[in-house]
Amino acid sequence: MWRRAGAWISSWRALAGWRAGLVLFVAGLLSTLAHAPFHVLPALAFGLIILVLALDGAASQPRPLRAGFWRGWSFAAGYFLGSTWWVANAFLVSAEEHAWLIWAPLTLLPGGLALFWGVAGSLHVRLTPKGPMRIGVFAVLFTGVEFLRSVVLSGFPWNLPGHVFEAGTPVSQIASVTGALGLSALVLFAFASPAALSGPGRLIARALPLGVSALLLGGIWGWGHARLASAEEGVTDTRLRIVQVNVDQRDKRYANRHDILARYLELTMQPGLGEADAVIWPEGAIPTLMLEDSAVLLTIEGTLPEGTRLWTGVTRRERFPEGELYYNTLAALRIEDGRVEGEAFYDKVHLVPFGEGNPLLALTSMFGFSSLSMNAPFYTPGPGARTLGVAGMDGFAPLICYEVIFPRFAPRGANRPAYPLNISNDAWYGNSAGPRQHLNQAAYRAIEEGLPMVRSASLGVSGVMDAYGRALTASDPQLNTVLDIDVPVALQPTAFARYGNIPWIVAGFLILICLWGTSHLLLRRVPHVRSEA
Repeated sequence: MWRRAGAWISSWRALAGWRAGLVLFVAGLLSTLAHAPFHVLPALAFGLIILVLALDGAASQPRPLRAGFWRGWSFAAGYFLGSTWWVANAFLVSAEEHAWLIWAPLTLLPGGLALFWGVAGSLHVRLTPKGPMRIGVFAVLFTGVEFLRSVVLSGFPWNLPGHVFEAGTPVSQIASVTGALGLSALVLFAFASPAALSGPGRLIARALPLGVSALLLGGIWGWGHARLASAEEGVTDTRLRIVQVNVDQRDKRYANRHDILARYLELTMQPGLGEADAVIWPEGAIPTLMLEDSAVLLTIEGTLPEGTRLWTGVTRRERFPEGELYYNTLAALRIEDGRVEGEAFYDKVHLVPFGEGNPLLALTSMFGFSSLSMNAPFYTPGPGARTLGVAGMDGFAPLICYEVIFPRFAPRGANRPAYPLNISNDAWYGNSAGPRQHLNQAAYRAIEEGLPMVRSASLGVSGVMDAYGRALTASDPQLNTVLDIDVPVALQPTAFARYGNIPWIVAGFLILICLWGTSHLLLRRVPHVRSEA
């Protein structure tokens, strides 16, 4: 069996060119089964093992750095296509205008993200030693490029390797210490560690990364299980009513605004409204400039009882002599004296490229494309994250749409909120894996910050998660429903919320140094001493 395995590994390492690229692309594509909603963890483990063995073989190619780039890029292109294919659904909402561009999210987006892994592949070939320590270097390099992917050009930390563990489960609890990026470093090391068995040296040394990985994962699982078993439970005195209306994005047209509004109001007015401190509608709920639409405002004023608080996503416009600015805003409104009054506003900071802004407008306008936005031509980013305070209620931190995928974005310190509130319009992406992945990543922010997460998503999953990332209430994305939720209690700030990535980076390097020293000792030749008669 071992000989057959060795022969297969040797033939795989020798594979080159488009054949190697194709196999790696398929391996990367299948690896995404490890993410939500499937969480088939062996899929990513198998993919990373294939990738490490392919990078081992790149060193013997005539152009090793180019071979390393090609192999890293090919795997990642499949991985990111499987992670983001659902973005193409947004180009079918106004199909008559944008369907011809559907190739872009299916090629340019995964291909562009894969460039980071291509660079890591070249560096791996250039820097990695032979032997078991190459697994540690692999984890360091690919964690590094995942960090860069999270910040370069506003960043897109979607489906980090650490997200393969469903939020709220024991292993995911380590994110309260390391964040999702630190968990990703562990996943890259542990899932790739079986590849070390194929290298040179004594078996005990080659098995060292696998043994260390088993100890780390087992220890983290035990710690996470104990953390959940002793979890602080309880709720605050804040009750929120989340209203979810099933409206296809194609139907969110200005002409339909009154019909959509009537559906939201009908659900909002269901029994129990008087017990709710605030009503929450999602991002993009009503397809109009709601704060300026007198007919819509009059309907709301004539329906909602006096004192009702409504927190909803709106498109907000500011006019100046030089022109107009548009913002994607969470508006905290209240019915006072029969009129809609604004109590607080938050303007989205992280804008979706090509949906709310276009950094390549000069280029894309040559092809007749400016933006996918339906309510405004372009949006302006807000000044920064903030905690909104309204009279008589705990402060909350709005996170609009994919702002929730960015770690440590919610305010901390004296401005720490009682909970983040994530409103999103997931209807752009249809009934796909995208909204489920969005939910999982939102839950990781709860674990990292030690805060409950409230979520209102159009054609996504709405509900509330506790500070351990566990979904206490979750809606079916396809249903029209009302959720009355009591906000769970917050924990003390976690280690990750206080210190960020620095502690786990230091601990990780110490573990790698110990691993290097141990493997170096195990790989040394033990002199053979002949016994004399």
